[in-house]
Amino acid sequence: MTLNADQILALAPDASSAKAGSQLAGPAKWGNLGRTDSAVWGECQGSGKVPYRTQIDLGEPAFKCSCPSRKFPCKHGIGLYLLLASNSPLFAAGAPPQWVSDWLDSRQQRSEKKLQSVADKAVAPTPEQAAAQAAAAQKREDKRDSKVAAGITELHTWLEDLAREGLSTLRARGPAFWNDIAARMVDAQAGGLAARLRRASGMCFDTTLPDWETRLARELASIYLLGTAFRRLPDLPPELQSDVRTLIGWSVSQEEVLAQAGVQDRWQVLAQHTSDNERIRARTTWLRGVASGRWAMILQYAAGTQGYDRVLAPGTQFDGELCFYHSAYPLRALIRQQDAFGPLDTRLANAPTLDASLAAYADALARNPFLDRFPLVLDAMVPRAGATPHLAGADGRVVALHASFRHLWPLLALSGGHPVTVIGEWDGEAIVPLSVFAEDRLHSFDNETVA
Repeated sequence: MTLNADQILALAPDASSAKAGSQLAGPAKWGNLGRTDSAVWGECQGSGKVPYRTQIDLGEPAFKCSCPSRKFPCKHGIGLYLLLASNSPLFAAGAPPQWVSDWLDSRQQRSEKKLQSVADKAVAPTPEQAAAQAAAAQKREDKRDSKVAAGITELHTWLEDLAREGLSTLRARGPAFWNDIAARMVDAQAGGLAARLRRASGMCFDTTLPDWETRLARELASIYLLGTAFRRLPDLPPELQSDVRTLIGWSVSQEEVLAQAGVQDRWQVLAQHTSDNERIRARTTWLRGVASGRWAMILQYAAGTQGYDRVLAPGTQFDGELCFYHSAYPLRALIRQQDAFGPLDTRLANAPTLDASLAAYADALARNPFLDRFPLVLDAMVPRAGATPHLAGADGRVVALHASFRHLWPLLALSGGHPVTVIGEWDGEAIVPLSVFAEDRLHSFDNETVA
């Protein structure tokens, strides 16, 4: 099933790739176009003598191109997909050439090898091997626990001193005041705490942030609570222990997650946002199960101009199986299986009411008090501008828009004063809209197609 132009452009790694791909969507740029039920291919003439060979596996979708670009998908992949959407008769049905079939075969082999690797690791070791592995792992954990505990003791002293002194002179101390304590948390193998401290530093020096002192105080209190939770880790439920350790900085291997039982459903890709942290880009994608109504968060990372390992575009859906990370309120997941990829076949399955969404958030926060963002669907809301932009419901209730939201005018234009369905991330006080359903069409704010 072919996506529409907006959905294809949402696959681009950045705005420049989307623009360049749009310029390559004309038939004059391409030759040797062809397709099967699951793949398309073509050759695009560039500046050299040899045209670039571009191919797309429509099932995921996945892209491959012989051009030197390190972006994924590259502009040729975007251009070929746009051409398919606008002029599919140009693509002759038939057997793929060798360079396409070799790629498709290699993808199938890698998929089978990955599944076999997971199955092999699931084989139980001998009792002697299990005992030796457990002893070695426990020794490593004990050593790290000691380092983290010492780091948290130092952090708590730092926070208690800050609480006594107050926040009024904090900005005058400069970024070095924050960088030093964050670096000490890295040395203590508590990278998650270091990241939270860097986020707090950003709040401190963000001159556009309203009520920055209040927001910063809450963030610092949450960091202190997290350290206290680690000190009392044995007293916490096992699921919350996993959350605390993850937030402190422990990681869980993908193999361990994929070895768990999965959740099968038709997953709608409803929202997405990308953030840059120096040379690393992080992409968060929110999925929602049609049958289960369950939310899933897919986190992906890419370095430099490299693309993400899996392409997920808002406004699409797929039948698949997801495996969730162990948590008191599981949200983060990995995709084990992905089939029947295509555009959304329904506006939004079983859209919850505002009360139901807020009740779900309250339940999630009760299970995991360290949640800092939660997926929320707000149906039949009218965006309003003014001194405090917000969403207004028919019953007179309003939901504040987060101060960081930078697409207010596109949201107002898409609404036209009429109710729309907004999907975004809720922090307990305000929502950051990530996408909006208007006139039975999903628009994503993570790309420039709505700007």
